[in-house]
Amino acid sequence: MSGRIKKVMNQPLFWMMAAALPAGAVFLFAYIVQRFAYGAKIVDEPSGGRKIHQKTTALLGGWAVGIPLLILIAGLDWFGIFFELSNGRLQPLQISGILGGVCLLLLGGGLDDRYNLKPLVQICFPLSASILVALTGTRISHVTNPLDGTPFILPFQTLLTIAWLLGVTYATKLMDGIDGLVAGQTVIGSSVIAALALSAAYFQPAVALIALMTASAFAGFLPHNVHPAKQFLGESGSTLAGFLLGTLSILGSTKLATGLMALALPLTDAAIVISGRVMRGSSPFKGDDTHLHFKLLKAGFSQRQVVSLMWGLSLACGIAALSLQTRGKLFLIVFLLLVTAGLSFMAGKKSFTKTSL
Repeated sequence: MSGRIKKVMNQPLFWMMAAALPAGAVFLFAYIVQRFAYGAKIVDEPSGGRKIHQKTTALLGGWAVGIPLLILIAGLDWFGIFFELSNGRLQPLQISGILGGVCLLLLGGGLDDRYNLKPLVQICFPLSASILVALTGTRISHVTNPLDGTPFILPFQTLLTIAWLLGVTYATKLMDGIDGLVAGQTVIGSSVIAALALSAAYFQPAVALIALMTASAFAGFLPHNVHPAKQFLGESGSTLAGFLLGTLSILGSTKLATGLMALALPLTDAAIVISGRVMRGSSPFKGDDTHLHFKLLKAGFSQRQVVSLMWGLSLACGIAALSLQTRGKLFLIVFLLLVTAGLSFMAGKKSFTKTSL
C-alpha cells in the first residue's frame, strides 16, 4: 500500500466519510429499491393478526441496506484497507467470506420476500452464510475467564461459530415485527462494537471501520423504516442485521461479551417466544404475536413508545458495557436478560387483563 493511502486513512476526514457515506448511499438507494419492489409486487399487504401496518408496504429493505454496504466494503477491501488497518490480522479471505454471506442472505431474503419460502428452504441461506464465514477464518476461538481474565481456548470452534451466527441471525429475524425496531437495534449494537474496537484496551480499527459502516448503513435506512414505515427490512434485512452483528462480535477477536450485550434483548425474546411455542405444541418457526413488542402494544403502548423503550434499554446497557471488564459485562448481560424476561411477563399479564376486561 502506498504511503499516500496510509496518510489518508489516518485523517479524520476518512473516518467521517466512513460514517456518512453508507448512510447517504442507503438513504438514496432505498428509493430505487422501493420503486422496484412496488413494480415487482414484492410488498407486504396488511392482513391483520401480527401484521399491524395499515397500508401496502414495500419489502426488500435488506437490498437497500446490503447492496451499498457490500459495494463500499468490497471497494475498501480491494485497496487493502482492512488488511492494512489490522496489520495483516484481518485477511482478505475473511472479508470475502463475510461479503459472500451477505450475498447469500440478500438472495435468499429477496426470494422469500417474493415467494414466501417454506422454513426449511429459508434456513438454507443463513446456514450457508454462517458456514461460509466460519470456513474462511472468522471463528469464535476463545472466551475470557471472568475470574482471572485469562483466555480459555474453545473446542469445536467452527461448529460454535455456525451455531452463534445462525442463532443471532434468527433472533433479529424473529424480532422484526414493528417499524424501525431491528434497524435501530443494529445501529446501536454496531456502534457499541465500533466504540469498543477503537478503545485503547482493544484497538482494532479494521473491525471498528466495518462496524461503523454497518451502523451508518442501517441509520440511512431508518428514515424509511420508522413508524409509519415506507419500507420494511423484509427477510433479507432482518437476517442481515443479526448476521452482521454476530460476525462483528467475533471478527478480529472483538469481545463476544460485547456482542452479547448488543444481542441480549433479541436473543432473550427469541428464546421466550420459541420455548412458548414448543410448550403449546406449535411449530417454533410459525409466526405469532407473543414477542415482547407485540405484548407491549397489546398492553397499550404505541409503536413509537415500544421502540423507544427497547432502543433505550439496549443503548443504556451498551454504553455501560464500554467501561466494564468481562465480569461486569456478564453481570450486565444477566441483568438485561432478567429485565427483558420481566418486561415480557408483565406486558403479557397486562395485555391479558386488558383483553379480559
